[in-house]
Amino acid sequence: MSISKNVGALSHSFTRLRSDKNYNLIKTNMKRSLSKNNMGKAILSSLSNIKDHFKESVIDFGIFKEFGLEYLGPINGHNFKELIPALETAKYHDGPIVVHVITKKGKGYLPCEDDINGIWHGIGPFNPATGKLLNDTPKNCKSWSAIMADDLLKLADNNEDILCLTPAMIAGSKLEKFFAKYPFRSFDCGIAEEHAATFAASLALSGKRPFLAIYSSFLQRCYDQINHDICRMDLPVVIGIDRAGLVGNDGDTHHGVFDIGILRPLPNIIIAQPKDAQEAGNLLFTAFNTNHPFAIRYPKGTINYSESKMENVEIGTWTKHGDINNYKLIVMTYGEDVDKIVSKVEINNLPVMVINCRFFKPLDNNMLESLAKDNKKVIIYETDMLAGGLSSAILEYLNDHNLNMDIERIGIKDNYVTFGANSLLRKEQHIDINYLFDKINDLLMR
Repeated sequence: MSISKNVGALSHSFTRLRSDKNYNLIKTNMKRSLSKNNMGKAILSSLSNIKDHFKESVIDFGIFKEFGLEYLGPINGHNFKELIPALETAKYHDGPIVVHVITKKGKGYLPCEDDINGIWHGIGPFNPATGKLLNDTPKNCKSWSAIMADDLLKLADNNEDILCLTPAMIAGSKLEKFFAKYPFRSFDCGIAEEHAATFAASLALSGKRPFLAIYSSFLQRCYDQINHDICRMDLPVVIGIDRAGLVGNDGDTHHGVFDIGILRPLPNIIIAQPKDAQEAGNLLFTAFNTNHPFAIRYPKGTINYSESKMENVEIGTWTKHGDINNYKLIVMTYGEDVDKIVSKVEINNLPVMVINCRFFKPLDNNMLESLAKDNKKVIIYETDMLAGGLSSAILEYLNDHNLNMDIERIGIKDNYVTFGANSLLRKEQHIDINYLFDKINDLLMR
């Protein structure tokens, strides 16, 4: 398709003609000959106008013409006899040209060809003989995306005002069940994050309760809309920030490590991240019972899951874990690392209290003031950017309220994270749990 689908033999005939070497040679020579005098230029101009008018009558390529672009296509990208001549023509064309090539994703491999849900868009290890994935989700586990999507569906069953929006990530954010059950309460906005955010704001203005599922790495595309249309208007839009944190082999441009710093300066918004599946449901339940913008971050990957009742969480509260009575050191962190750190602290019988800082905004000011009075060493452990993140928020509060804490920060410094497995990237960025416990042991020995 160009603007709309090209049909009939004439369209394909013109494409073949414009790809033909002899045709292009004659056309080039004619342009050179007629351009030498005014009479020739007038003839050339008339011929060009006739050609364009005829092409537009048969092939609807108007948008390309409006931008001053030559259009060639559509080309069957799996047919080299069509593809190579078209590319050769483009190579020697004098000026900008659009070569429209149509291919079928996964051509030649039936499991991929038959995929209509985008499962094969980004794929891990699989058995090529059967097409079966080798990294199936373990028993009693769910992906974070599935947990959020399933809890959303439960809430929507009891509240017909809950709607779901996504910018072309139905499969990635595991929203298939919601879209199937509530087709008139589901909106795929295509790859148009800006529109999705403004649409969500409009729905909230009309009394609906929209859930906007969006990947962290794509969130910056709709920053203006979140700022002006959602936060400035203080509208109750729930933003599910999927793929928050490092995303391993998805690629270096997909790491979701900037969203905390992006959103935290915006007034009215609440930002949180659950440590486990239970807390994920609780935060989602709380978000839909809050009349303010509410962003919930959740990472890529799977976690243990069991059915449980969703309950309200007091906004801006943190929780204490580990040795909460005889601690000598405090670790402040968030997300699924909380339970991993607590487990390792308990196994090694370390005098460490772990704080689940599940809210980035607002902070638990009461707990911060209480911890400052304890005068204990503190490690703030975050696996996102240090700039604008949890530790930045805490240091700002302490400074503004003349409070002192002996703080060491662990997080991603002022650099982009490259491509690779999360375990390797964490080691490279000095944000893995082993690095944290080396720091813990060092501070306890002092």
